[in-house]
Amino acid sequence: MSMVSDEELTRRPPSPIEFGSMPLDPVYGWGVVFEPVETLIEETAAYIEQLAREVHQRGEPYSDQEREARFFAFWEQLVAEGRLRRLEDRPPEFGRAILGPRRWLRAQQIRIRRLVESMG
Repeated sequence: MSMVSDEELTRRPPSPIEFGSMPLDPVYGWGVVFEPVETLIEETAAYIEQLAREVHQRGEPYSDQEREARFFAFWEQLVAEGRLRRLEDRPPEFGRAILGPRRWLRAQQIRIRRLVESMG
């Protein structure tokens, strides 16, 4: 899989294959590890749909800082509910080597924007 640079994402939207392969797991952004991964992915995907509905209603996107805070609060809530377990974090370099926080958040921004656009 080839990595797409931020400059390329800014110049053009990702292809359907690139869009579908953008990771939902925060290990690729921050090195934080949650299990079970299947629950993490399903819940995060559903949360992105919720964020898209909120963005559609409010008429403006969340900032990177807002998105990051909301995602971490969401995952912490899932841990508190016993639906996820947070394991020992990977070294920060692990996440940065793959996407890092900024690109991970950008990938979710693209997902949210596409969902909002599909809402009309």
